[in-house]
Amino acid sequence: MTRMRYNVTESLNRILRMFEGKKEASESLNTMGGEILSNDECFSDLAELLAASLPSETAELPASLVATVAEANDSSTPINTRAMTPASHAWAHEYGGIYISTGSVSSPFNILASDTWTKITGSFKGTMYDSGAEIYCHSAQDRVVVNEVGVYFVSYHADLLNMGDAVVFKGLIYANTTQQRSTQSYASLGASGTVDGSKALVGFGTVYVSASGTAISLYLNASAATTYQVAAAQIFVEKQNG
Repeated sequence: MTRMRYNVTESLNRILRMFEGKKEASESLNTMGGEILSNDECFSDLAELLAASLPSETAELPASLVATVAEANDSSTPINTRAMTPASHAWAHEYGGIYISTGSVSSPFNILASDTWTKITGSFKGTMYDSGAEIYCHSAQDRVVVNEVGVYFVSYHADLLNMGDAVVFKGLIYANTTQQRSTQSYASLGASGTVDGSKALVGFGTVYVSASGTAISLYLNASAATTYQVAAAQIFVEKQNG
């Protein structure tokens, strides 16, 4: 890299134009066209530009200071190195989910052994919007696959028709548990939670996904062996970077 490529006047003119959204096409020396302002004029215009008082001009962040799509999606990018614009903030928030709607009860009956965590299978029939490579919603496999390391908000809800005796149902998604005592016919449960490394907290929060290809599925547990159907359920995942 050539040191001191530009003199003070050309440097100030280039900086001013970048903040005006008029970055020069060439970085070669003495290639700037148009009016070249004096040093004092550059400093004066830059001060007014940043104060929003320069006529017919609006300050813009140079592209080198704004997060790209890749950086917005990369949780390892230090947050103090790139500005998150509304667009890049949106890029960082992929989301998606799978569901079964009320009125389309899953069939056939599902069986839970006593006090055993069992994945719900064959129940999810629909897919919410998903962002493809980053959050892949696979209702046919009853799971949402997260393919980027990062922080995610995860929640679930399930309405169950219990065909056995009265039991206590517990649900688990990733590392978050909740429970609901069921009458002989009905149970409704749901939760969101936080996982940060090896520390799990019950309640609203976020999940830190530490490896690409992490599958998020819904597991049920009953206090006694029972048979049930899923009346309605959903798993929702949203990236929280930014």
